[in-house]
This record gives sequence, structure tokens and C-alpha cells, in this order.
Amino acid sequence: MSTHLRNPSGVTAVGPDYGILVGENIGFSTVPGARDDGLYELVQNILHHNCDAAFKLATPSDPTISMMAVKLANIISTDLEARLSTAALRRGHDNDPQGGMSASDPLDAWVTDILAWTGFPVLVEGVDSQRSDDIQCSDDSELTVWEADKIAPCFESFILFVAHHVKAYVGEHIATGIIKPEDCQLILPVSNKNMGTEFTDAYSVDYIDPVDFAHVECGMFPLSSSSVERQVAPASHLIVANAELARDPDDYKLTELKLATRTKALYFDQHNRRFAWGLTALSRTIHAYIFGADDIWASAAMDITNAKGRRVFISLLVGWSLCSVNSLGFDPTIRYEIDQASGDPYLEIDVQEMDDNTGQVERRTYYSQLCIGAADRLTGRHARYFAASTSRESMDKPAFLIKDVWTA
Repeated sequence: MSTHLRNPSGVTAVGPDYGILVGENIGFSTVPGARDDGLYELVQNILHHNCDAAFKLATPSDPTISMMAVKLANIISTDLEARLSTAALRRGHDNDPQGGMSASDPLDAWVTDILAWTGFPVLVEGVDSQRSDDIQCSDDSELTVWEADKIAPCFESFILFVAHHVKAYVGEHIATGIIKPEDCQLILPVSNKNMGTEFTDAYSVDYIDPVDFAHVECGMFPLSSSSVERQVAPASHLIVANAELARDPDDYKLTELKLATRTKALYFDQHNRRFAWGLTALSRTIHAYIFGADDIWASAAMDITNAKGRRVFISLLVGWSLCSVNSLGFDPTIRYEIDQASGDPYLEIDVQEMDDNTGQVERRTYYSQLCIGAADRLTGRHARYFAASTSRESMDKPAFLIKDVWTA
């Protein structure tokens, strides 16, 4: 078996022969991973707060699509604020927790959740909504101590509201040729159904009460073929970011530790991951995180109790929907595919290698269903190993070992 090395420059080195190695299917959930001891101290040492430049990474690189993203975020923000004001006014007038909205209409249901989560003021009948001194405070002021598993569906509803507009807006503009369905994705919530006792890697003996913390995964789904709804657990390679929700803002350090632990597993679970996004929701305050090889950058707070904070979070979700997959942290030269005959996943891996006949560096695609070793660290030099072949038909008899490695 020849060894192919994908080094940072993309040039392939061919090494000595090795014996056939026994690996795991690329579902790889059973591949053992190394534990990061002292993860709490590590996170505190490399975490940088209030880095608003993190948002720029989610900005589409194409100027036309970038302008489209800005316009779409404005449309969504304007619609959300109008719906929240209407629902708040109706709620103040009718004393109706639903604000006169229909639970059977997804948009109304999502706005009802967002209204409760944001603590949006309830407007009394006949009051000018522009006069803050006449605004009656919502009875939901106690939301700051809501249980985390009650915040989770409201957090998900916010994501769904944005996804609904993304699907509708992009659908209208596909005909223009400016954007293609395959160039964007729907960001949809995938709820963690296991809300019971949880043990983290760094707190293996500490009980974490599910009322204090909840976990939501943000997945990417094909825009043209996916409906806007909460998703059942998808394949692991579809997860864009983990989100950790906490009821108490004072638990931010533990929340960040939990996010780091989940992100470590994300590197391990996604064989084309180069860096990772993450989110925390500390009661009503959201932060976005970027996990690099040597550092973690956290954005400034997005306070969803005010329109500005909601607008920033909307912009981030729209950016995730319209930016390229490499801006989401994925390496586009390693692609997950599904065998149509068997339904099993496999990887297409592009390798730049020297052609012995022409002396030119050319791209060659290999195919793999075996992961010999997954990336199992949060920081430092990452490496993965794939048993691969030159065709899909011969994947069960791999002839090459590909080492995929990258540094900070």
C-alpha cells in the first residue's frame, strides 16, 4: 500500500509501502479518540473575546452575493421586527399569550417563540409603539431564569424563521442565474433529543442538570429539496456548528467548555473539517465562536432583546446560508458522497500529484470508505488517514494510504 501525503501546499509525496490497515467505516463513531486533558485551562488560555472580525468569515466572497446577503438580512430583520410589534400589540390588547397568532402557521408559531424569548415589550391598546415611556413590560421578564430546555425551541424558531426567508428569497432569484441552488444551503436546527444526565470530556464525574444547559446542532441541508422544519439527527458531516444554551449568563465559562468539548468531537466526526464554528446562548445573549488550530475567537455579544442584536444574528445565519463551504470550515477537496446502490457514504479526495509521464502536477481523485485515524484534537497539528483506491468500484480493496495533514 502506497502512502500519499496531502501536505499544506497540496503537493503529494509518495512514501514506502505499508501493509493493509484495518480501519472503520467513515461513519467512524467507533474510532477511538485521544482525550484533551486540561481542556478547561486550554480553552481559557487560547480564547479571545469580542472579536467582531469573526463575522467577516461568514461573508460571501462573491461581491454580488455579498450584497444579496446584506439585502436579505435587512428584509428578514424588517419583517421580524414588524411581526414582533404586531404580536406584542395584540398580546397587550387581548391578554393572549399567543398574541392573536395562529399556532398552525409556522411563521406565527416561530414569532410567538421569539417574542417570548426576546422579552419583547407588550404594547397596550392605543399606545404609540414609538413612546418607550408608555410601553408595558412583558410578563416574561423572568425569562432570564428559564430552564435551558425551554430556551432551546425558541432558539430553534429563530433559526427557522431566517431559513424560511432564505429559501423563499433565493428561490425567487435562482432564475436570474446570479445564484445557484448548489451554492447555498439551508441552516436548520437539529435538536439534541437526549436531555438527560450528560457527562463532558473534561467533567467526566460532574453531573450537569439539563435544566441548566441544552444542546442544539445547526445543520446544513440542500435548499432546493429540504423543507423548513426541525430536523431529525442528520449524518454527522452535515453539522455546521454546535450551539450550547445556558440558563444563567454567569455559567459562560462552563458553557464555553462544553462547546469546546463538542467541537473537539466535531473535528473527530467530520473528515473534511479545517476549522469550526460554534454558538453559545447565555439566556438572551448569543456569541459566535471560531475554533482554529491554535486559537479560539469569540464575537461580541448579540443581545436578542434589542433589534440591533437580532439583526446581527440574522446576518450571521444568512451569511452561513450563502457563503462557500470553505467559509463554514470545510475543505472542498474532501467531499462526502452517497453510493446510490448501497446507500453507504464514501469520500472523494482530491490529491495534487506529479504525473510521471508529463512531469506536471495534476489533480487526481481517490475514493475511500475507511478512516484509519481521525483528527481527535481541538488544537495543534491535525492529521487524518484514509485507506483509498482510484475508483469507487475498488473501494473495498484500497491500495493507497492517504495522510491528510494541516498545521495552524
